[in-house]
Amino acid sequence: MALLDLLILGTAPITLAVAALVCLPARSSLPLRTVALFVAYAAIELSVLPRLISADEHDWNTLLRDVLGRGYRALRSILDVTVVEQDGSVPSADLRGEGGVIVLARHCGPGDSLFIAWLLAVHHRLRLRVVLTALLRLEPSVDLAGDHLPLCFIGPRRGRSRACVEDVARSMTAGDALLLFPEGQNFSRARWLRSLTALRDSGAVRRLKNLRRNTYTLPPRLGGTFAALTAAPGADVVLLAHSGFTDDGRDRPLWRLPTHRTLLVHTVRVAAADIPRHDHAALSAWLDDAWTGVDEWIAATVVANRRSAGLDTTSTAG
Repeated sequence: MALLDLLILGTAPITLAVAALVCLPARSSLPLRTVALFVAYAAIELSVLPRLISADEHDWNTLLRDVLGRGYRALRSILDVTVVEQDGSVPSADLRGEGGVIVLARHCGPGDSLFIAWLLAVHHRLRLRVVLTALLRLEPSVDLAGDHLPLCFIGPRRGRSRACVEDVARSMTAGDALLLFPEGQNFSRARWLRSLTALRDSGAVRRLKNLRRNTYTLPPRLGGTFAALTAAPGADVVLLAHSGFTDDGRDRPLWRLPTHRTLLVHTVRVAAADIPRHDHAALSAWLDDAWTGVDEWIAATVVANRRSAGLDTTSTAG
């Protein structure tokens, strides 16, 4: 991967010039922005790999904040995308409970996780722990970071994955934040339909009835969230919704770069004492209700954005 990064950086002047020329007949900035993203990613990775390999950092959270900060600045510069917290969201002071916080965030399109991680680690200055898909270990810098930071890589072995989440959650203290994506994958209509079919086939009639109205989010998966909540009984929960990068607030294809957009984020804090951790059925119902609230916020935000832009709001219906 390092050799590929060196190749990208070595040929950057040529590829950027060619991309700029392609933009003229295409009447689109997409080619130039795409090449610029590859160049920025290669530069960040090459700068961080030696620090990960040498493993002599005094504070690995400082390294993480540095990487997230550089990534966020690159995306702002290249794509003109910014993160804004909605008024009334949880202030930094309320994110530092004695038992840490468990952040349950929506997942909608590639790239949103970087913005959320930046918001928590850089803007709010929290020590970040993240539950990630095991596929990300194919990326050398992420794989090496897992040796030094409390990252949990989730694979097909459910028992091992649950134990990993429990270990990461159990040791949290004030100033720590565990970031989970209960949906488990990016939203798409096909995945939404498959999730509802799976609920029907499993006999979860009540969950199906309640969650089928949620057309902006996937039904939350219970395993990882339950593992975190039961392993960290003193942790508050923060529900994190965001507006996404499309006009309808749903999924975005990988090839469609978001440009000139604001990612509006809304957070709600739930005190540890208000979460029924020791009753599986009650905890499942609580999580479904909480996720319905996330879905309703997204729906209302999409409608408000379209009205302010003078667009028809009926096309956002599920």
